[in-house]
Amino acid sequence: MNGVPVARILGFEIRLHLSWLFIVAIVTVTVAGRIEQFEPGIDPGVSWAIGLFASLGFMLTVIAHELAHAVVARRDGAETTILVVQFIGSPTPVDIVARSARAEAAIALAGPLTSAGIGLVTIGAAFGLLSLRVAAGPVADVLVIVGALNFLLAGISLIPAFPLDGGRVIRAIAWARTGNQRTGTRIAGLVGKFAGRVGLILGLAVILTGDTLDGIMVGLVGWFLMASARSVDRWLVLDELVQGMSVGEAMEKELETISPQLTLDTFAASVLDGTVTPALPVVFGDLVVGIVGASQVRAVAPRNWASTRTEDVMVGGDDLPTAREDERLTDALERLRTSHLDGLPVLDGTILRGVLTRRSIAALLQARAESRGQAL
Repeated sequence: MNGVPVARILGFEIRLHLSWLFIVAIVTVTVAGRIEQFEPGIDPGVSWAIGLFASLGFMLTVIAHELAHAVVARRDGAETTILVVQFIGSPTPVDIVARSARAEAAIALAGPLTSAGIGLVTIGAAFGLLSLRVAAGPVADVLVIVGALNFLLAGISLIPAFPLDGGRVIRAIAWARTGNQRTGTRIAGLVGKFAGRVGLILGLAVILTGDTLDGIMVGLVGWFLMASARSVDRWLVLDELVQGMSVGEAMEKELETISPQLTLDTFAASVLDGTVTPALPVVFGDLVVGIVGASQVRAVAPRNWASTRTEDVMVGGDDLPTAREDERLTDALERLRTSHLDGLPVLDGTILRGVLTRRSIAALLQARAESRGQAL
């Protein structure tokens, strides 16, 4: 799921992951309950309002955290234009790739520093309101809670587990010392594994002391770190497999094209069930004017397929990234990741040569791994 578009800020399209529905609900309920616990006489409506505004305020500050990463990355030349906002896992998206160890560290630290700064400002503002002796108790409560949550976010982000920010800082340090990004990534993964094992052991120890809930929470953090480390191992294997490969080796050459006037009902089912390539080039005359993939099809309710034309949902114009047949697969794969599309048209000038899709890349990597006796 690539998230729901909610805004465009500083040239970046902001998308909220659906998990935010649960995060807002959990934060609202938790905060309201704690407020009623510490202030027994408070009106329930006020406590729930504090919880809701605190959760929404926290969501806005997480967006600021994301934007800080993206702005610094853009200065380094990153092409990322879409930010999918999650609570854990997206602070520095994997598709933001730094050009140097120094840039990697700057990008990684931008988010946590922003969150810590927001925490200081909001808590400072809360104490400022209280010192004025004005009737701003609920507002101060919201500010303190948002500030505390931002300090929590900064702390979680700095956990040394790639791709969290702390893991990326470790990678930047190792990269700077070894001069090799892959080595830096491998070291970051090893640190993440160690931290994960420590978390699991500490969680078990806390459970044995009788504090079951806290022990489980610590253990879950350890499990998350271990899972992140395993994803690093997999990423390294995949990165090694694509080295030296070209787009022409991975693209789908036998494909269908569709016209802008075609309605979705004529091809949507075939795209979704894999009968045809998951990304169909849209051609007007001899020119490729866009692409329609499974993501665009799923965004339209099936009952509306017959009345929706390809041109209504296709990605085209300046928003359509392309690839060249002789281009390095690593570069095109990065472009495919940052575009959040199902495929990229491969062009020779204006001539369509094929489509680079996640499916075609996966098939080629699987074949290459099997030829080397590796498991994916």
